[in-house]
Amino acid sequence: MKKRQLFTALALIILSLLVLDFEPVDALPQSQYDLPLCLPGAFNNDPGDCLPLGPSQSAKALADQGFPYPMRGLSAHKPDASLSELPERVAIVGGSDTPIYASLNDAIAGGSPINTIVGAGGRYVSVIESAQSGGRTFVRTKSGGWVEATPFWSWPRWQGLAFYATPNHNFGFTIDNINSYSAPSFASVPTQNSYPKYEAFPIYNYADAEGYKWYEVAPGEWIPSLKSREVLVDTHRPEGVDRDRWIAIDLEHQTLAVYENGELKFATVIASGAGELYSDPGVYEVYHKVESHTMQGSYSANRADFFYYENVPWALYYNHAQAIHGVYWPAILGIPQSHGCINMFPGDANWLFQWTELGEYVYVFDPSGKTPMPTPTPMGTPPQPIFTPTPKP
Repeated sequence: MKKRQLFTALALIILSLLVLDFEPVDALPQSQYDLPLCLPGAFNNDPGDCLPLGPSQSAKALADQGFPYPMRGLSAHKPDASLSELPERVAIVGGSDTPIYASLNDAIAGGSPINTIVGAGGRYVSVIESAQSGGRTFVRTKSGGWVEATPFWSWPRWQGLAFYATPNHNFGFTIDNINSYSAPSFASVPTQNSYPKYEAFPIYNYADAEGYKWYEVAPGEWIPSLKSREVLVDTHRPEGVDRDRWIAIDLEHQTLAVYENGELKFATVIASGAGELYSDPGVYEVYHKVESHTMQGSYSANRADFFYYENVPWALYYNHAQAIHGVYWPAILGIPQSHGCINMFPGDANWLFQWTELGEYVYVFDPSGKTPMPTPTPMGTPPQPIFTPTPKP
């Protein structure tokens, strides 16, 4: 009997619990339970319906330091590699004053020369055909003469970047192999990352230390300006430019950028004029285009700096004798070294040559203000013609 009574009492308790009116869980105040974590992202404001913690908190901390989320590479690509092929073959001339002969037999026998390539510096000639005799190599140049020279195929084929979209931050190129550092100091611990010569990198933050500008290319990773050059992304039309196309040449950072319709189209490293033969700042127009031609000259009284380069590729003359052109001879871009011209590797010079129209604006500037403006024109250079673009229909 007692067991039956106990069972009946338990049944009544369970039945009473079943009929109680419990409040649904979803009706509880929101403060009484946790929100879910937000999907990863940099939230500047409280989203309200999720908690910006964990990965989102890390992304926000990076965003506060200037790093976007997600971190992406530059929206750019290397142009067609075939642009680096020279329009004509070349050969290097060695020794001192080098005679030119009317025929191959005269060149081999050392007969009477018809002309002489003077000097002992950089001298290169075109190659129509070549021949060997007694371990010596002779080439017939475009002018028809024969000269002892060595054809070569090792001109630089590195190229800059053509852009799909304008970066929202500056970027740079290395000009030599370099390791990055964990802080803006040569005394800091090097990272495990190394950058080859002429590698592009993004720039998110800056620091000045130990006589150099330092670029933060990733969280806690720094590259010094000692072996790198910066591209200043600026889509604003320069004063004096009245069209939405221009070439911007930065003398301080030794870089060149191309803009069209408010967008960055191309960027690369260059080498401008050195010493007293620096490239002139200012706004100019391209008045002459030539695919391949001879450059020669000297700016010293004893002609010790005489240079002779045949088949200089893809030249754009914009300021008297100053031009943007390709170089196939040994050069280290990123350092001023020319006689006033803007030197580029052949593939970049070809890309720019194809893009540029006569009358194109060339904006040459020096953010440091160290290059005098205006500058005198070297003696013997031709005057710049007045150029009026042909009206377009």
